[in-house]
Amino acid sequence: MQNAMPREECFYGTPPGRVCVSLLGERMRWFWPELKNQSVLGLGGAVPYLHALGDASTLRIGASFGGVQGDMVLQPGPCCVVDPASLPFEAQRFDRIVLVHALQGRENPLTVLRSAARALKDDGRLLMVVPSRLGGRARLRRTPFARDASFTRPKLRQLLAAAMLRAEQWDEAVFLPASQACRTLRRGRRMDIAGKVLCPGGGSLILVEAVPEMYSALSLPVQHKKGWLARMRMPSAGMAGAPRAGKTP
Repeated sequence: MQNAMPREECFYGTPPGRVCVSLLGERMRWFWPELKNQSVLGLGGAVPYLHALGDASTLRIGASFGGVQGDMVLQPGPCCVVDPASLPFEAQRFDRIVLVHALQGRENPLTVLRSAARALKDDGRLLMVVPSRLGGRARLRRTPFARDASFTRPKLRQLLAAAMLRAEQWDEAVFLPASQACRTLRRGRRMDIAGKVLCPGGGSLILVEAVPEMYSALSLPVQHKKGWLARMRMPSAGMAGAPRAGKTP
């Protein structure tokens, strides 16, 4: 019997892949229900998900990192291939940025996030979709998410803070193996609703929305406290630089 799930390279061109896009697209619209006259940048392999965001007035641009999926053909509109460490966009260009499959095979995801944060407006928002470290990639076999870097929520908070971003809202999806959850859209919805009620925190995918936080990565100067003996010591008259009684400097 053949496996019902498709190969990773053509996942989004198959019925399970389209169900996955619809499920996650619904969760993305929950974060951003209204994007009229706004600009959205999709980084990594986010192009298949851009059609779920905004309306005809929304500017949607897909940016691949070269080796990431060839699914950019699924999205009409502006698309490009970019260097993740140096995005070819002016600072504070986009109202919204979506990262999906943006951390595949990258040892330092901070580089990607910092580049994205520079292109985000001061009042903009960033949405990232990553597998959960609690068995997420195992349940997402034969999908592109199986190659993504996995995280826990505390690790994501630390990573976002280092990129001068602050996590604000969370969501999760795909509580069962993708081969079961992505059979039909109705089935996937029911499984996600049941999973959030019966097993909160057990989703295969973590969705986190972040906003710019310019002071999150700045360290404050550390002042060492003096011990009680050092505080009680007084400069003696014979010490160099100590003022002598009866004389003014």
